Amino acid sequence: MAVAEKLGDESGHDKVTEKRMAELLGTTTKALQRKRERNIIPAGVWMKIDGRIMYSKWRYDEWLESQWNSQPASSLSGSRSGSGSLGTRSDAAKRSLSRKPQKASQQPRLYVLK
Repeated sequence: MAVAEKLGDESGHDKVTEKRMAELLGTTTKALQRKRERNIIPAGVWMKIDGRIMYSKWRYDEWLESQWNSQPASSLSGSRSGSGSLGTRSDAAKRSLSRKPQKASQQPRLYVLK
């Protein structure tokens, strides 16, 4: 459901404070702040006015909808990763490209006879 639809007709205002936007999204103001800082939510969706962060509900909805359209086609096809997502198994397991931590070399134990 779009943020604007959740809000109903709150006197036709598109711009809301960060606190109100967090309430509409069911999150915290700190979470929104972190998303802004990491550029997850683009600057066109929010603006700093007189020291306060204001959000545009309409632009947020448009940005959120654009996230659905920008999915790579390969991830939307029937192919699955080797991780077994959704309970399916791949025919050929893919080798991980990440390096595994090396084990510390084990030195042979020394025993002292007395």
